[in-house]
Amino acid sequence: MKDTAAGGVVYAVRDGALLFLFIDDRFGRLSLPKGHLEPGETEEAAALREIEEETGIQGRIVEPLGEVAYAFQDNAGERVDKTVRYFLVEATGGALKAQREEVQSALWLPLQDVLSLHDARGYANNRAMIVEAMRRLKRRLAQTIDHTLLRAEATKDEIVRLCDEAMAYGFASVCVQPGWVPLVASRLKGSGVKTCAVVGFPLGGTLPEVKAYEAYQAVQSGAEEIDMVINIGALKSGDEEAVRRDLEAVVEAAKPKAIIKAILETASLTDEEKRRAAEWAVESGVDFVKTSTGFGAGGATADDVRLLKAIVGKRAEIKASGGIRDLKTALAMLEAGATRLGTSSGVKIIREFPLSDAEDLAGEAAETTKATGNGAAAAETVVPSDARPPSDDGNVECIF
Repeated sequence: MKDTAAGGVVYAVRDGALLFLFIDDRFGRLSLPKGHLEPGETEEAAALREIEEETGIQGRIVEPLGEVAYAFQDNAGERVDKTVRYFLVEATGGALKAQREEVQSALWLPLQDVLSLHDARGYANNRAMIVEAMRRLKRRLAQTIDHTLLRAEATKDEIVRLCDEAMAYGFASVCVQPGWVPLVASRLKGSGVKTCAVVGFPLGGTLPEVKAYEAYQAVQSGAEEIDMVINIGALKSGDEEAVRRDLEAVVEAAKPKAIIKAILETASLTDEEKRRAAEWAVESGVDFVKTSTGFGAGGATADDVRLLKAIVGKRAEIKASGGIRDLKTALAMLEAGATRLGTSSGVKIIREFPLSDAEDLAGEAAETTKATGNGAAAAETVVPSDARPPSDDGNVECIF
């Protein structure tokens, strides 16, 4: 007899912590929410329904994770070939409420404790799916990071290492001073990692024509993204015309070949100044508003990211930068609404995921283990999926 079930590895970000959803089943073991498909039901719909029924948590499918296939004997002695298809699921609502007939409790576990607790109390056949979920989330987080080195004394060897790290970890871009753009663009060619240059950096007080020329030359040299510092003094003086002229000069010089991010230096601004700066930047045609240079009075805060997100909505994205040195801070910024992170600590942040190099490298390969079902030894195959995520319905945004 063949049997198909569906379930999910569910994650959420709360107060800068990455959490995973588990059930404490009727045998006192940690497990993942899953269940049978109802007639006419898709695997995706079944996974989401079972998650909510067993735990009270609502979610959305982010992408397929893979499947666990095994065989066991049922109570009548008949062989059952079972396949459980798992999805990576982002929690979107609901509250923990265990399905008491089958589940003792539902609980969130923090990233750093998941594998150790699972190894102590979980089922061996779930481990590969949990590891695969972590690996996918690690990759997604990396894709939000602009790997940055803007120190005046940065050397060629350091810039080359920056590029190599960005390619190894799959970061979004390498962000450097304009003079390094030809080297970076050449090093990153064909890798999918973008070349990002700063303009008017770090004070923002140069003339619009100078910023426009700097942006144009950077793009001509291979820059695909431009992070420009707005005229902060003009903003604080209430000179809207000067701020807009500055922004529009760079937008005209660099778009559509490059994405433009406007650096506001939020630590130096009042909330009203942040509102005006963000509004003028979006109206001038930038793609992102960015909190900080990292060289000013302070860096990014979750409150500032939330404020900027409330102002720009879906008209632009938010880049948080300055002071992002660990995973908790990075996640807090994404939770607040940022979609890009500027940091020189990208490698350190990514390596906070508790995955061994072997587990990371084995992510795309099928893993085979031995498992037990209802007391009978059974061969089990765990197959990670490389399928792409389904199209978004536009109603829910992934944190990362």
